[in-house]
Amino acid sequence: MLSFRVVCPLAFAVAFTLVAGCRSQQGAPSGGLGDPWPAPVNDPQNTVLSPDLRQWLRFHPARIELDPGRPMQVEVPVRNLADRQYLVSYRITFYDAGDIEVTPTMGWRLEAIDAKQTARLTAGAMSPEAVNYRLEVKWAE
Repeated sequence: MLSFRVVCPLAFAVAFTLVAGCRSQQGAPSGGLGDPWPAPVNDPQNTVLSPDLRQWLRFHPARIELDPGRPMQVEVPVRNLADRQYLVSYRITFYDAGDIEVTPTMGWRLEAIDAKQTARLTAGAMSPEAVNYRLEVKWAE
């Protein structure tokens, strides 16, 4: 039989290990999680805000005019994969070199995208400081 001198320290060591392990995990940050929307859906520059519209739109590479001293111009071709016309609203927000939103910002524009066709979503910055953009698309209201 095991004596009290052996059992007690052994039980104490096991209990301490369990408690210490629990405490150290409480203060630690949680592990990183992957993005629930895999590429190309999670494109940081092209975002579809209406979840049920995401599967029907595909974005082509943007055409960007960025000349020193002139406001940035952006044209993003978007293809409708559905068998019917979709009415969407879009806006393009521009950002400066420090990733700060350039004002004034664009309001929402309406665009009809015919079935199985490509439309070009365009906008121009109002300031020559714009160097980056973000396109947002949603169902028209």
